[in-house]
Amino acid sequence: MTTLPPSTDNRRAIVRIVGYEIVRIATSMARMHDDDIIEYVIFTAIWVLNTQHLITDKRYAQLKSIPPDTARRPVTMDELRRTTPMPDHILVSYVEQLVEKGIVERTPRGLVVPTAVFTQPEMLDGTNELYGRMMAMVSTMRGAGFSFGEEPEHLAHGTH
Repeated sequence: MTTLPPSTDNRRAIVRIVGYEIVRIATSMARMHDDDIIEYVIFTAIWVLNTQHLITDKRYAQLKSIPPDTARRPVTMDELRRTTPMPDHILVSYVEQLVEKGIVERTPRGLVVPTAVFTQPEMLDGTNELYGRMMAMVSTMRGAGFSFGEEPEHLAHGTH
């Protein structure tokens, strides 16, 4: 692969890299959901919303430092609808399926993916795999001339 200098307009290359990795990650992670990518997206949306307030909390940065149930914020169906736009009957049916499987719990305040789900070996393996994919994506993006930080002025957002 040829490395491009950071000043090069590499937007299309970066979007292609990210798009490729999104599809690859979703396909891989869907394996834990009987190869059902929609179930994976809804499950992920729930746990992400449960823990988004903890993103910068260093107590929960390590692989096995899983936030306890008490630290998780339940997500309402309205929040989930805004995060995962799709026909309501599909969303509701998948939420019911996740609850029946025992990997999502309904609480008086909303939906929660309990801590115990994340301690399962396949979930820890999935976390390691996703981390590896992200590191590969960052490396590929750098090879395409992407640098993390401020966008060069000549590539300002919204210019054609």
